[in-house]
Amino acid sequence: TAEPAADALGLRTEIVAELREIDFGWGEGRTIAEMATEDPEAVRRFREDAGTGGFPGSEPLPAAAARATAALRALTERHPGRTVLVVAHSTLLRIALCALLGLPLGQYRQLFPRLDNGAVTEIRFTGAGAALYSLNVPTTP
Repeated sequence: TAEPAADALGLRTEIVAELREIDFGWGEGRTIAEMATEDPEAVRRFREDAGTGGFPGSEPLPAAAARATAALRALTERHPGRTVLVVAHSTLLRIALCALLGLPLGQYRQLFPRLDNGAVTEIRFTGAGAALYSLNVPTTP
């Protein structure tokens, strides 16, 4: 997904391991519907609060948030005053948004119900803080 955008903008791509998707443990690679047939209570807990109701073996949200926000801050520090394009998975981005904006991590599904593929979300770092300038803006009409 990053290559076409980078090519269009004349940028080079860089893989940042810390911006990989969160590990969903037991839920990895499965749909909510598939999991609900096997363990509806686990799905209910996850939907209610993904922070306390994470699937067995999943990466804790605070750990995912810490690695993602550290990586985003490191990118901005390496490119001061520049715009940095980050292409990553929706869940990790929503968790990072919660962490950066001081919102409850476990509520990422309710606070940011979706980030569409290819849509643009703009965050500006201001010292120790961050500000959300745009969210989920489509790139095509």
